[in-house]
Amino acid sequence: MQTIHLTSQNTAQWHKGFPEQAVAIGFFDGLHKGHLSVIQEAKRLADKAGIASAVMSFFPHPKTVLGKGAESFPYLMPLEEKQAALEALGIDTLFLVHFDRDIAGIPPAGFVEQFLIGLNAVQVVCGSDFHYGARGSGNTETLAAQGAGHFGVSVVELMEFGGEKISSTRIRQALAQGNISIVRKLLGKFYSVNWCPKNGLLPFYSLPAPGKYEVTLHHADETVSCKAQVLNDKEAKFTHDFKQWSQAVRIEWIRSIGNH
Repeated sequence: MQTIHLTSQNTAQWHKGFPEQAVAIGFFDGLHKGHLSVIQEAKRLADKAGIASAVMSFFPHPKTVLGKGAESFPYLMPLEEKQAALEALGIDTLFLVHFDRDIAGIPPAGFVEQFLIGLNAVQVVCGSDFHYGARGSGNTETLAAQGAGHFGVSVVELMEFGGEKISSTRIRQALAQGNISIVRKLLGKFYSVNWCPKNGLLPFYSLPAPGKYEVTLHHADETVSCKAQVLNDKEAKFTHDFKQWSQAVRIEWIRSIGNH
């Protein structure tokens, strides 16, 4: 899979540089079950039509650019992990749009022309709550209208759990409450982070709420079950001493202990 970094200044140089492609578009932080349904639909349409498959994502999160202050954002996974997961799904190209105030100010029609039509999208797949363009004023209806004659739009209905939509925001809220069981059900897998034995939590991961948890540690071919006590948003203590391990440790959060 190739990764193409796009900005408001360099997109034109990529125009006419791609074959016809089906593009799934969204931020896709965490790649939860709802995200996967959008991406897999784009892959299905691409395979059916014999064309390339692509995902268009954004970084950093728009809230870090448009929000007040420079507070850190609770990402669910770093870019490298997202890239690896998309490659495993068989996606041909990841378009990574560097989100800044210039991108944020592009009107919806201009965004469609520059980032979809110009990159030869013939099919665009998104969730039913997708918004784009200045002030998020573009939606699935304007996307279909502005892409008419150039690409078709497939809108994937939002997945729900417990009567509410599955979303990255809901997962972050559940993490902030230490509700690991809900996080797992929304993601469709155990929530996990990477941890450096010397320096702690790696960037662009988020810990669950302070409290005690059962976790599984993965290091090379070794798997260890132990307990963790989260102290704050960056620090945690573990009942297994893995400081002697040389590589990053993958930590799966199994369940909370007495938090709920």
